[in-house]
Amino acid sequence: MRARLSNLQEQLREKDDKLREKEGINLSLQARLNTKNQQLEEKIRQEENLYQKLRAVEEQISQSQAQLREKELEKAKMLKERDRLNGNLRAMHQQLTNSGFSEFLKTKMQEQLERKEQQLVESELRLRELNQQLRDLQVQIREKDRATVALRERFGELEEQLATKEQEKNELERSLSTAQQILRDNQAQRSPDWVIPRTQIQLTTKSLNKGAWGEVVQGRFCGCVVAVKTIHNLILSDHNRRLFEREMDIASRCRHPCLLQFIGATNDDRTPLSLTEVMETSLRAVLEERSLSQTEITVIALDVARGLNYLHQKHPIPILHRDISSANVLLWRQGTQWRAKVSDYGTANFKKQTMTVAPGTPIYSAPEAHATNQTVQVDVYSFGVLLCEMSIRELPDPERREQQVAMVANNVLRALIRGCLETDPQVRPTMEEIISEIEPEAQGTF
Repeated sequence: MRARLSNLQEQLREKDDKLREKEGINLSLQARLNTKNQQLEEKIRQEENLYQKLRAVEEQISQSQAQLREKELEKAKMLKERDRLNGNLRAMHQQLTNSGFSEFLKTKMQEQLERKEQQLVESELRLRELNQQLRDLQVQIREKDRATVALRERFGELEEQLATKEQEKNELERSLSTAQQILRDNQAQRSPDWVIPRTQIQLTTKSLNKGAWGEVVQGRFCGCVVAVKTIHNLILSDHNRRLFEREMDIASRCRHPCLLQFIGATNDDRTPLSLTEVMETSLRAVLEERSLSQTEITVIALDVARGLNYLHQKHPIPILHRDISSANVLLWRQGTQWRAKVSDYGTANFKKQTMTVAPGTPIYSAPEAHATNQTVQVDVYSFGVLLCEMSIRELPDPERREQQVAMVANNVLRALIRGCLETDPQVRPTMEEIISEIEPEAQGTF
């Protein structure tokens, strides 16, 4: 039986590898597209920066040209003033040559003449300064013109590069769209790896367990004894069928020693059948018969914690069990010691959509169990309730929760239970932290 199960699991892994390879190609194309988008955004930023620089240079040229016009007007005024002063000087010289003036008047006019000549010298100096400033401005304008030409050339190059990048991006988007369509077509054409033809399953009348949403009977598949879960009261709408397929996909990808081994399921128009390995009994059944020893409590609790920790660490999205109870913890013997496996880990969402009651047994449920923004901490709360039940051998009673916790004899487990039952989900420990707490208690037992 184990050899055939191993062979089936190997086939499932091979098909998973092929699908992951195609998904890898899809992710690679997406990564290339993201890179091109980043490059395109960088080119756009460069183009915007160059455009701003170009505008700044053009503004500087405009200001320089305005200054040049002002200087030229000032130069024209200076030239006009120089001509006026020269005319005055000539007139004054002419007057001085006339002999009709007294010495006093000649002296006064000589002084005025000297002042006018000094003004004329100053005007000449100012005119030379203006000429130099005009030449400097003209040089600056020519330099700005060259910078503007260079910027316009660079701007044109960037626009060409931008157009090329845009074409590459469009091509990558088309390639990605084609690859995604091929992947969807391939997924639509092939059956999921977990699908088992109904004709290969032989059902018996031996009932292994009954629950609110189905019954588990013993059956045979490929010559092996298996547990077959039949689902009752199910409306097989297209939505529910897609939901069932998604949950079975999740279960088929979960492989851990502390999880009940999922084998496969039917996927036809009839009521779905789900196949798992057969276990010896359940934790609920053992608790109904007798109390557990401290060793049994720690070993079973550690197995459950490890199974839940695997689900909570699942990538890319953690898996929430949402129905932890003593009925969903199945047991098998390793020598004289009971070992545990968590069952029903892939069907919480399916049960929620297809049954009239929400998934999860209310006596184990966290306060936020009916909220829409649940986290893995809902399972931590239920684990605390389960650990309390194992320790005192009483079914959980929400009305007596504090009294039941106080009945736990082991100080370490009692403190751990109280931490798991915190009202605020953020205060509760993680499953990794719970494992660290329980492991020392279970040392040397296996």
